[in-house]
Amino acid sequence: MAIALISGTHRPDSYTRRVALYLARKLEEQGHLYHFIDFQTLPRDFLFSDLFGARSATFESIIYMLQKCSVWIWVVPEYNGGFPGVVKVFIDALPREVFRGRLAALVGVSDGRFGNLRGLDHLSQVLAYCGMQVLPYRAHLMHIQSRWQESQGEPDAAYARELATLLAQVEGGIRAAGD
Repeated sequence: MAIALISGTHRPDSYTRRVALYLARKLEEQGHLYHFIDFQTLPRDFLFSDLFGARSATFESIIYMLQKCSVWIWVVPEYNGGFPGVVKVFIDALPREVFRGRLAALVGVSDGRFGNLRGLDHLSQVLAYCGMQVLPYRAHLMHIQSRWQESQGEPDAAYARELATLLAQVEGGIRAAGD
């Protein structure tokens, strides 16, 4: 089963993207097929085109990739106590049937002290409304700038364990779906 790994910000050089790339390495090590959805590569005008059905070729390919993935791992930063608007616009631009029956795993990234707790709660509600099953375990990576080991391209040991727990939950969800 394929996994969608979503880096949920279009901010250049973000910790969100670093965490997503770290998770990509871990998925590769575990032998999982994944598709990396990087919001930095979204069509610049997708708010005005893809949101209202005039699909761009780039967004069509994203929809096609997502349809092949039974699990979506969302890595989402905290913006003003919530999740970025680009995440909501992305969700709104997707056809509803793309969400149904898929599993969502959530990772919150922030430099604050709650690891995007409120943002992931809200995102969980939105995704459940769209028909996804959201894993109850969420990785909350707070104070990410001081917990990221830049030279190794990975989080400190405690956050590495938290992300390993999330990936184990994803693995369990994949096995359960296959039963």
